[in-house]
Amino acid sequence: MIKLELIVPVQAEQCIALLKRMPKGHPVRPIVEKDLRIWLKGYYGELNVGYHLSFLPEEEYYIFHGLRLKDKMAFQMDLLLVSAKFALIIEVKNISGKLIFKKGSDLMTRELNNVEEGMDNPIQQVKRHHLQFNNWLKVHQFKGIPVEHLVVISKTSTIIETTPDNIQIFEKLIYAESLIDKIKELEMKYTKPRITKKIISDLSDTLLKEHEIFLPDVLQKYTISQSDIRTGVQCPNCDVFYMKYLSANWYCSRCKFTSKTAHLPAIKDYFLIISQTLKRKQLAEYLHIDLIKARNLLLSLKLPSTGTKRSTKYYLPKNCILSPLNENDMKKGEFFT
Repeated sequence: MIKLELIVPVQAEQCIALLKRMPKGHPVRPIVEKDLRIWLKGYYGELNVGYHLSFLPEEEYYIFHGLRLKDKMAFQMDLLLVSAKFALIIEVKNISGKLIFKKGSDLMTRELNNVEEGMDNPIQQVKRHHLQFNNWLKVHQFKGIPVEHLVVISKTSTIIETTPDNIQIFEKLIYAESLIDKIKELEMKYTKPRITKKIISDLSDTLLKEHEIFLPDVLQKYTISQSDIRTGVQCPNCDVFYMKYLSANWYCSRCKFTSKTAHLPAIKDYFLIISQTLKRKQLAEYLHIDLIKARNLLLSLKLPSTGTKRSTKYYLPKNCILSPLNENDMKKGEFFT
């Protein structure tokens, strides 16, 4: 049973919003494009692993994608499986080329196109998540749940290499095609239920309650000035900026397209790029509309708010992003033009 759906990473959403709204010749644009490719590659790797998990019996496993919790520090698990017998943390890697693991090293080397680069060792990463999740379980008084961890390589075209004295890594490092077999091994290891259905349900509710999406400050990360960010509503038909708001409709003077909801992606971009709070004056300036129209649009969204009248601040509900992307949006390719 999927309790937390796989979504496009918020960092990818932020990169896409930046690429839509920053100048074509901006010096950090290539860096943002590179980061977007990395985030989307990870997303598609998790989609592939999710396919294999679909063969598990729904009634026996609770599945959480991208669960982000807090121990002493926040940590995010690509996948968490919870059953009555055990919990399994999975770190998914979708990396091309050859991955070289050296015994005793905290780094992994990747060879691709005759170029070597050091990368963080995912086995060490998932071990840290294992420790943090065990601490989290203790703090929230969930006892008796054995926790296992795995690194799953999403594609068999990725080559894994190590030395004969280090082959034990393959106990915790597998290809996606072997995931169901590995889970069956764990079912043989843990033959009896350790927790009740009630505890699983309580644990699931607590995990979802404690989960929190993190929105990095991308303007600071990429050293981009807010003045570099293009404002206005983008036409969903021809992609031109900016549409005009006439008679409760957004109108594109270029292609004559009209829409009642074209402002939703624009407001989402604001939250993703500029600020996690929004006042009606800020929205009016951003969308190029008057204050009354900005107020009405904000009220129609029914967003959580604090303050009164002109000082009212609106913000997104917890773990919510307006107008989420789908796969067709991501395959257009316009982000890299």
